Parts: sequence; C-alpha cells; structure tokens
Amino acid sequence: MKVITSHVGSDFDSLASMIAAGKLYPDGVPCFSGSAERNVRDFLKRHRDRWTVLTPRKIRMDEVTQLIVVDTRSVRRLGVLAPLAGRPDVDVHVYDHHPPCSDEIDASKKVIEPVGAAVTLILEEVLRRGIAPTPHEATLFALGIYEDTGGLIFGGTTTRDYEMMCRMREYGADFTLIPSAIEMGLSASERRMMDKLVENAWERYIAGARVVFTMAAVDTYVEGLSLFVHRLRDFFSADVVLSAVRMEGRTYVVGRSRQNVLDVASLLKPLGGGGHPQAASATVNDRSPQRILLSLESQVEELITPAMTVSGIMTSPVMAVDEDSSVNDSYRIMLRYGHSALPVTRNGGLIGLITRKDLDKAQLHGYGEAMVGEFMTEGVITVSSQASIEEAHRSMVTHNIGRLPVVRNGDLIGIVTRTDLLRALYPASMPMEERQIAPDYPWTEPMERLLDKGLSCSDRELLKMMGRRAHEMGMAAYVVGGVVRDLLLDRPVSDLDVVVEGDATGFIKSWERDGADVSLHGRFKTGTISFPDGRKVDVATARREFYEFPTAQPTVSSDSLKHDLYRRDFTVNAMALSIGGETWGTLIDYFGGRRDILSRKLRTLHNLSFVEDPTRIFRGVRLEQRLGFDLDDNALRTMKNCVRGGLFGGLSGFRLRSELEISLMEPRPWPIVKRMAELGLWEPLFPGIHLGNRVARTLRRLSVARGRMAKELIPLGEDLWIAPLAALLQEGPDDLWPRVADRLNLGARERSLLRMSVDGLGGAEEAIGGRSPRKNSEIVTFLRDVSPVVALYWALSTARWRFRRRILLYLTRLIKVKPMLSGSDILAMGYSEGPRVGEILDSLLLARLDGAVDTRDDEIAWVARNFKREVEMEGR
Repeated sequence: MKVITSHVGSDFDSLASMIAAGKLYPDGVPCFSGSAERNVRDFLKRHRDRWTVLTPRKIRMDEVTQLIVVDTRSVRRLGVLAPLAGRPDVDVHVYDHHPPCSDEIDASKKVIEPVGAAVTLILEEVLRRGIAPTPHEATLFALGIYEDTGGLIFGGTTTRDYEMMCRMREYGADFTLIPSAIEMGLSASERRMMDKLVENAWERYIAGARVVFTMAAVDTYVEGLSLFVHRLRDFFSADVVLSAVRMEGRTYVVGRSRQNVLDVASLLKPLGGGGHPQAASATVNDRSPQRILLSLESQVEELITPAMTVSGIMTSPVMAVDEDSSVNDSYRIMLRYGHSALPVTRNGGLIGLITRKDLDKAQLHGYGEAMVGEFMTEGVITVSSQASIEEAHRSMVTHNIGRLPVVRNGDLIGIVTRTDLLRALYPASMPMEERQIAPDYPWTEPMERLLDKGLSCSDRELLKMMGRRAHEMGMAAYVVGGVVRDLLLDRPVSDLDVVVEGDATGFIKSWERDGADVSLHGRFKTGTISFPDGRKVDVATARREFYEFPTAQPTVSSDSLKHDLYRRDFTVNAMALSIGGETWGTLIDYFGGRRDILSRKLRTLHNLSFVEDPTRIFRGVRLEQRLGFDLDDNALRTMKNCVRGGLFGGLSGFRLRSELEISLMEPRPWPIVKRMAELGLWEPLFPGIHLGNRVARTLRRLSVARGRMAKELIPLGEDLWIAPLAALLQEGPDDLWPRVADRLNLGARERSLLRMSVDGLGGAEEAIGGRSPRKNSEIVTFLRDVSPVVALYWALSTARWRFRRRILLYLTRLIKVKPMLSGSDILAMGYSEGPRVGEILDSLLLARLDGAVDTRDDEIAWVARNFKREVEMEGR
C-alpha cells in the first residue's frame, strides 16, 4: 500500500501537493497525518464527491510499503504517521520547499528546491510526464500556490510559481474561486515566525500533561505572537504551550493552557505578566528566551495539576515474546493467556508487534518453526508512561488500535488496552457535580474505614508494617480475596492473605531478621510468615495462572495485581485493599466485585472458569450457602456444562478430598450438600450415592453438636470431617464407602475410621443401646477403644435416643473423668511397679465412673480394700 501524506495542520499547499503527487503515484492513497486547517476541511466538504483524503485511523499501518511525503521534510511534523518514516520496510520519497531542519526524513528519493509552494515542484514533474490536470484539479493546484505565496507577493515566491499559475490557468483553473476558499491569515514574516517556533519546539510530559516549550529570536517585531502560540497548541495537541521570543531587544513570553491543567497567569506573574488561567503573557527586558524557559520549566513541574497518567492504568509486567521465539511457541503463549497480540522484544526493548492473525497465516503456510521476528509489525505506536490518558486515547483512536505498548527509554514496561482507557476515562463522562465526589478511577475507592473498623489494632499495625516493608523493597502490597469480601460484608476476618507485586520470596525472607519463621512454596511463589506473637500471614506473588488442560494443576508466572485478581474464581473474591502508606485502604475492584456483593450475586470472571478448575464449583456452592448469595445465571449454566462434560472425573483424589473436607466442615454442611444434589454434582462424583432424610438429619445434628456443645465436646482433631463424610454415605449401597475411600485416596487411618463409622453402628447400638440401664463404666469400657469421631457419628446417625444420649454423655463428660490417684501414688502405697499398677488405676476409674468413690481418701481406701499388696500376699 502506498500512502501520500503531508504535515500536521495541512493547508492548501499540502492538499494540492498530495493530489498532484497522486498523478505521479496513481496507486497512492492521500492521507492526512493529523489535523487540517479549517478552510481546507470546509473545501473538502464542499467537494467530497471529487476528492477523498483519508484519516490515519483508516490506514492499516502494517500494510504500508511506500510513503510519499509532500510539503515537509521534518519527521516531527508527520504526527502519527512519523513511525512509518523510520521503518526499514517502507520506501520513503520526499517533495519539499522548506529550509533544512534538525530531524530530516531519511528518504530514498528527495526533491527539495527553494520555491514558493511545494505543489509547484510536483506539478513540474507531472507536466514533464505529459499528464494533464482537469480544470477542477488545476483550480486546487492554483489555490495551493496562491495561499503558500501570500497571493504571489511573499519574498520566497519564484518565477517558477508565477509560471505554474499561468499553466494552471491554461488547464482551466477558476481563479474566481480563490478568495472564497483561502483565508489569508499569515504574512511572510508571520509564516517564518511560525516555522521557527515549530522547529525549535520541544515537549515534555509533566504530571501526565503534554507541555510544549519553544523559543525564537527575530530582528523585527512580529505582531500576533499569541495567535502563534494558540496554533502551536493545536498543532502539537498540547495541554500547555510556553513560548519565549526575542524581538527588538525584548523577550515576549506567552502561555496557553487547557482548562484545569495549569494557571499560566500565576506562572507568569513573577515576570510582570498577567492574563487568565488559560491565557497569559509577559514582557522581559534583560533575559534570554532560553533562560526564561528553563526557569519556567522547573516551576511548571511544581505548579501543574497532576493528571491521570498512563503509568497509573497500564498493566505491568507485559507478556511479550523475544524476536527469536518460534511462531509455534508464540502461538501457544497467545492461546494460553488469551491475548490477541503480543509485543516482540530484543534485549528488553520493543521492536514490533505480532498478532493472532499474523501467526495464523504463518502456521497455515508452514512457517511454524520460523522466528516470530520475521512476521512481526514494525514501527509500533507506543506511549510514554508519563503521558496523560487523554494522549493515549488520542493515539488509540487515531490509529484505530486496541492496545498501546508503554515504553521508557526504549524498554517495554507496560501495556494499555481499550478496557483500561474506558475505565480511566469514565469519570470525565460524569456530570461535574458527581465527578467532584467520585474516585479518580472507577475501579478504586478510598475505604480506610474497612481496615480501621474490621481489623483488630494489632492486625492493622502488622499490615501497615508489611506495607512499609514492601514499599522499601520497591514493591506494592495488598490484602486480597476473602479478607476484602468479608470486610465489605462486615463479617469477622480470621486469616490474612497478602499479595505483593514483585518478588514475594525476597519479601518473605526479609522477615527472618525480625525473628519470624518463614516457609516457602517455590512452585507457586507463595509462603507463610509466622510472627513471634503467633500470628501467621500467607503471602503470594501477584501471579498469572494457566491450566494446560481441564482439572490440571496451574502453571504459574509472575504478573500484575490485575492479572492476579483475574485468575480467581468469583468477582467477590477478586478485590484487593492496598496496605501501602499513601494508598492505605484503597479498594481495587477491576471486575465489579463490590457491585455483586450489593446485589448478592456470585459471578465468575470468565466462562471457562469451571473448566479450568472444577473445584471452583465446590467453592461457589459454599459461598452461596455461607453468604446467602445466588449464583448468577451464567455461572449456573457453565457449572452445569462442566458437570455434564464429565470434568469432575479428571480431578485428583487429593484435590477432591481437600474441597470435600472444607465443604463438610462448614458450620452448616447440609444446605451445601443439598444444593450440590440439586445441581446434580454427587452422582458423577460417587455413583450410587443417595441423600435421603437420614443424611439430612445426621448433618443437621452435626451442626447443632458443633454449635451448642462445642465447649463441652472434647477436641476431635483433624479427623472430624470423617463424621460428615460417613453421614453422606449412610444411605448408599454397601460397596459405596470403599469406592469413595479409593476415589479420595484416603490413608489407612482415615479409611479405618470411615469403615468403622459405617459398618460399626449396628453392633454399637446392641452393645450399649437398649432400654435397660447402662452403667457409666460399661459405656466407657465399650467406647474407650473407639475413635471419638466414630462415636460422634454413631450418636448423630442413630435413631435410638438412649444410645445417642449415652455416647454424648461419654464425649462430653465420661471421657474426661480420671482417678485422683496417679501411678506414683499407687507405688507410694506399697504396690510394686509393673502392669498391676495400670490394672489398679483402670479399675479405680471404673469405680469412680459408677460412683463407688468420691474423694481422694475414698480412692485410697478402695484400692487398699480391693487390691492386696505383694507383702500381704507373701505373708499369706
């Protein structure tokens, strides 16, 4: 594709030169490089059926093979098309009449001569080739010559320009149309001034604002400097322009600013200037333009109102590929992380961009093992991290692209997407009265009160200390996930989970010098810090996860907080609270988690969430029942599709057992079990399972026992989950529990507990159940060798209330009864050391259980009465 273009702010000479160049390059497409002057735009509107000039956003940059530049030789003046002039695969031709500049375009062909209008040069070549313009074209060409030569009276006008005007008259140019089309705004001296100001300009991004500084020195006074500065602001699309011009012994300073960016009147007041916040000027007698601008530049850094910058919304680090990576490898990375394009780098610097379409075509043609650098797009449009989001927005719209790589000193440091910009620009779309109270970013909100109200004083101080440590190490730290959700719901917080953007391993190890114990889990870049006061905090690196196949363990790589939150299960768990000093308590909610909390909805972050990790179904049901939320329609649909697809079958026994244990250990397990049954989850897991009234009754009783009797029951340890598991299986076939034990990879001890729970109930009911009274000693004698977890299950699942009361009596009181005498007391009474001491204490315990002894003296007398000492036995 061949593109014919000119400088930003195109005038009639630019337009006429582009149309004339089209005669030399018949397959070339005229395209503005940026804005055009108003009278040019009006002219094209009136003649839209005759000439079409494209805008840059309608050009596919990666398809451009030749660039024909007219009426400029400066790279800077090409605006958004400037990257094309630097691409090695683009052939550049230049036709210009301006003097040399510092940033000349490197071109294979240059036609540069000092004539009054650039179109004169091009028309000379057109006519030499015997190409005749139409009358309408001749009129446009005459307009271009007439405007750029000031009506053929500017000092730069040559005889060649006069001759070309005559030739255009011969080809039918209508000179009567010239006055109605041309707005003679600048004289020859004014045009020279404008050119100098453009050539001498330099720009900086300060607090997100695009600030342009320029200076010049001329021998004679030129009026209208404020007009030049105003045009410069439009020319550079700048937020602020500051100009200093030396004329006739004085330096004239003029400033222009967009609203609410910089108060230029206050800036120029120390120089004796005045004006308005958006427009001001000053006159200085004894200082050079350069000294004045350097001084103003340092002041602007302090006075300018900070704007939202690209660094605040970009995603960093960036997923990129090296130029030597193969097409196949790049394609796999793109599929793995769901990107449609990837930056291509060389030694950390950005050199191109590769799209999914490029890779598709390369693979189709058998280039899967070729290097990706051979197919990438060069001359990528980028943005500075210090640029304002408005600047990024302009670039994205102008070039019709969906992403902007962010560079610093040539290195790729981030990327901005359309979504990032839409969120960042949202406050500007709000009414001013609402904008004053709205947060800077729609996904952030100051919520210090959450941490101040929901955490203990010690936890707050601990998190502040961790936030300071992270900042000192060049990182950012956040509490994430369920902690944030529970704080928003005003629920108690038990565990603290912290994510750091950076090296979590180094952060965790740093606490060893403070006396903390640390444990690291290298594969997942996580760890736990155990502080001397007993508090524990889980810390993880902000990371991205990829599942090689459904139900697989994830592959982990470091990434930004945004991607770390995006990998989570539900939006209500994908929020973070900053614990950094200046940002303490800032809520970060990229995915609408707080909105879903208010509407009490559980929404997944993407449609393959359950496919990637089916265990999220367990977590979804738990949260639904625990919080009283509802799974949204899309989550329910994708969940059921996952179950129908048989993905549960691929879960490892360890992962399934872990999720099942957590679910059954909820304070109210029956609603969770019932909801899973409604969703059809149990049969694929454990074929043949039946959930009837007995299961419901047993699990409800378990909730009551753990609630009302929690303080009276003895500690049941980590095996307690076997009781609700046995309850789950009690109405199934006889071979169900062995199959479940195999599926969950239960160890020998847990397997034994499950077997005894399910198979031993009937025998236990016969042994200590029934209507006839049972001594406490009988109950203890039968149950002392039975795991308390098994005994609890028997008590909760039995239909015999006497049996249940006896077991609960054992678990709450009888199991705690001990003799007052110890083994040493028995030896002191004259009994010999040996197994007999144990027999005595065991019998004494049974006596105490049945009320035969009460005090210590009773126990001594009872032992002496029932067990003869060895000396007495020998005497007999």
